[in-house]
Amino acid sequence: MPNFEAFASQYPEIPPSVMLKVDLLRRGVRLGMGPVGTRHYHHHDEKGQKKIDARSHLQGSVVLPDGTTVFVAHNPNSPYLIQFDAERSALKLREGEPGDLICDLTPGPRFAWAGERTARQTPMASVLTPSLGGACGPLATFLLRYCEFVGANEECRFCSWVRMGKSHELRPDVGDLRETLGRIWSEQRSIGYLAFSGGSLLNRTKEADAFLRYREAVQETGLPLPTTVAAIQALNKPDSRRLCGAGFDYVCYSMEVWDEVAWSAVLPGKSRSVGRAGWMRCLSDAVEVFGSGRVLCNFVAGVETAVPGLYPSPEAAADATLSGMRWCYERGIYPKYAVWIPSGGAAFADREPAPLNYYARLLRGRQELYSEFSMPIPGTDCPHCLTQSCEADLSRLAPARHGVGPATASGWEGRHAVAHAAN
Repeated sequence: MPNFEAFASQYPEIPPSVMLKVDLLRRGVRLGMGPVGTRHYHHHDEKGQKKIDARSHLQGSVVLPDGTTVFVAHNPNSPYLIQFDAERSALKLREGEPGDLICDLTPGPRFAWAGERTARQTPMASVLTPSLGGACGPLATFLLRYCEFVGANEECRFCSWVRMGKSHELRPDVGDLRETLGRIWSEQRSIGYLAFSGGSLLNRTKEADAFLRYREAVQETGLPLPTTVAAIQALNKPDSRRLCGAGFDYVCYSMEVWDEVAWSAVLPGKSRSVGRAGWMRCLSDAVEVFGSGRVLCNFVAGVETAVPGLYPSPEAAADATLSGMRWCYERGIYPKYAVWIPSGGAAFADREPAPLNYYARLLRGRQELYSEFSMPIPGTDCPHCLTQSCEADLSRLAPARHGVGPATASGWEGRHAVAHAAN
């Protein structure tokens, strides 16, 4: 197992499976013919989806031997290959050519409902989408399937989904939602969370209107809802109040990157529509509306390293993001991160992924913040659904070093039940 040995010797403070997870995320995998992932509609309807390699429309997860769960999507240029051994009905992770064996894999959940259709022949997986391969069955609904920043070439530089097909606004159909959500509950029996998300509008009040319209439609189904989160552009206080009044449990106003120079380079549309200072003000105001720990802020960890000359070293870039996380904690905002995945179709698709040294610094620093701040882990997160970050993995695999602080010491166990799946 060459990778495990290399990771263990180079980063002795971090479990090698965690560094392998990071490497699989930042460099992607080549998907073979094995039972991994389900068709993902890239936030677009069936007719609008681009006709490309079918594997590019697959998303899901795999589980490493020690239980670490990793989100996977196809990258034809990845050094990693997921190979299916038909004789043993087993998955293998290999690296390079002809392919050195790294470890056996267990496929993540593949839900039968994701391949079914409603009575109107709408693909259920385009109504509600399995979110990031989480084994607790989390869902996402993408209610604005277009982004006004694209027209001026100002979309976020890490974002690819707006160029994966024809974009449009989708109106909720209560019948489709009721049928799909009912089918999901009957199969999965667990839904870790329900995230509402979509593209960005220059008029953020209008953007909030779409979230309220969808929240009302989901409520009209009469079916139980899991923890809900609105992942939306940062809103002014009156619109934050509207989301809170509609029953959203959490809001996520993601800064994506921390430094002001990185903002203009990575988030040109958001820089023009809200601006960094305005975004930070909206985050602080939202805490007054939702309460401490109910406002989330995600960072696309590593994308800031793609801006030439911004940082003297990968470690300095990680320290900048950690400064942003500290700023969040000090104001009652829960900071999250996702490893940057250079995605096909994104403006930064051809940029080099962030170095492993960046993540070694970030992962350690983020866990140290748990020992300093007692803010509880949000109800949206569990070890089964954090497939693009490593907080739960580090706390579980190395509790003496990385599971310190009241938030992690007792915060991860039994949070979301594992969902029932077809596989």
